[in-house]
Amino acid sequence: MKFALRELLYGKKKYILIELLLVLLMFMVLFLCGLVEGLGRAVTSAIDNRVADYYILSDSAEKLITVSELPDGIINEVREKTNSEVTTLDIQRMYLQKQGEERKLNVIYFAIDANSFLAPSVIEGKTLEYSDKDNPIVLDDDFMAEDIHVGDIIIDSASGFEFNVVGFAKDEMYGHVSVGFITRDSYTQIRTRLNPQYGTTIHALAFKGKPDDLDMDGKELVKKQDIIDNIPSYRAEHLTITMIIYVLVIVSAIVIGVFYYIMTIQKRRQFGVMKAVGFGMGKLSAIVVSEVSLLSVFAAVVANIFTFAMSAVIPQKMPFHLLPADAVSVSAGFVLISIVSSLISIIHISRVDPIQAIGGNDE
Repeated sequence: MKFALRELLYGKKKYILIELLLVLLMFMVLFLCGLVEGLGRAVTSAIDNRVADYYILSDSAEKLITVSELPDGIINEVREKTNSEVTTLDIQRMYLQKQGEERKLNVIYFAIDANSFLAPSVIEGKTLEYSDKDNPIVLDDDFMAEDIHVGDIIIDSASGFEFNVVGFAKDEMYGHVSVGFITRDSYTQIRTRLNPQYGTTIHALAFKGKPDDLDMDGKELVKKQDIIDNIPSYRAEHLTITMIIYVLVIVSAIVIGVFYYIMTIQKRRQFGVMKAVGFGMGKLSAIVVSEVSLLSVFAAVVANIFTFAMSAVIPQKMPFHLLPADAVSVSAGFVLISIVSSLISIIHISRVDPIQAIGGNDE
């Protein structure tokens, strides 16, 4: 480590340029990881945030809540057969308008029981359960950027049904559309206004914990992750950008390896002298690995600081979501790749002939 530090300080101008390259590569990888997670969250967060572990859907729904249809009385039937907590969930895409305005805003209604475990936590205002307003709605915080505030009245554009905004929840989206949590009573009234012949049905039942074995014809018990995986566009988007990340990591590894190899060639005579005065391959390898480790760790730290600082100022509507745990994993992988890339340089050093290097006949 001592020799590595001396080398880095001696050739600081050269190593600053290399460090800048490493920081940029690391930043690109972290930024893409944040985009992958952000785009995924924009599709799935409203389901992922729920504490439900299993759902019951109709067996013809192909694990899509929005196309499932269950009879209204099924909730009582299921409660008699299991000790698990169970509640209902309906999902419907509609449009909202702020009172007095013409513009329409996309929304996905999540119709729930106000006091159930599906109810969201709020970052501003009150929850559905503790609100004393008629027809309450808790909106995703993206609606705050649309100049909607707690206490405003918003209108379902199709039915004219009026909601009172009682709170905002953070990061609640489904299929790239912001969610509005409403009560089942409000949902039923909207559907009845749109279709007077509407017969009350349920899209899905949600379970907290694994339910007891349920023998119900025409119904399917689905894991939460399966629900997420089958949300339209989720897999295609996630796999595409994840593949881009893998390609970028591979390219980064090649670039890092080439740079270290070129540096090793430039210092061939120096390594030859070190071999001649008694440095073994173990010590030379340790010097190279120490240099690479110091450079890559410092680059990872700087790139993380820059990435998280940028994430604090980018627009709220930009789908960027990078968890510290993910950043640590990516950074550790980047450092490991850098160290593995340095092995090419170590192989080259092992082939250096001290006599040729000192004599200047190595070219």
